[in-house]
Amino acid sequence: MNIYFANYDRNGMTVVEESKYQHAVGRQLLKTALLRAGVSKDFLSKEESLIFAYGPSGKPFFHDLPDVHFNISHTGGLVVCAVGNIPIGIDAERIRPYPKSVLRKITDRERLYIQKSDRQDEAFMRVWTMKEAMIKLTGDGLAAFERTECVPGEVLHMYSKRTVCDEAAASGALSDIHCRQLVWQGQYVITAVENTNKNQDCIFSKKVYNRL
Repeated sequence: MNIYFANYDRNGMTVVEESKYQHAVGRQLLKTALLRAGVSKDFLSKEESLIFAYGPSGKPFFHDLPDVHFNISHTGGLVVCAVGNIPIGIDAERIRPYPKSVLRKITDRERLYIQKSDRQDEAFMRVWTMKEAMIKLTGDGLAAFERTECVPGEVLHMYSKRTVCDEAAASGALSDIHCRQLVWQGQYVITAVENTNKNQDCIFSKKVYNRL
């Protein structure tokens, strides 16, 4: 799995402008990732090449590239894109104070992990992005959110499957689903998960785009 991410300056953007910009950067990151994955320029130059099809739960995929898996996420100031040849999911969030009411939506073990941390806002985003990325991996949608238990560094559960989440620098998969996590610039948590029947490296690639 390769991961590409781009910072951008959001100053002066309206909500609508930022949403459109995130979408444009996400597609550009995806094109870059596909080129580096060996997809031909001729294919990507076609207007219809990046038109997505959607699974039963709304997860996008390429009808003409069935062996290419991708996922895109964005938060204020950052866009990330993961591409690989096995099912993947990715989520990114800016570290910020979280509403305590959200703790009702997570499990006891997740809540304890957050409350025991010296950096609770970061800990919360570690848990939250893991849950989001796991759901995006399966394509089961937000309806599965509360049925997913994700505690960094521990064996986790989701629909009878198990995973272990390590720091991005760690290596080796301990189950069929593997999670990698990175705190970027001290401001963001990026979490990527993949279905690793094959043991593959996770590569984070920084790519910076200026505001158009």
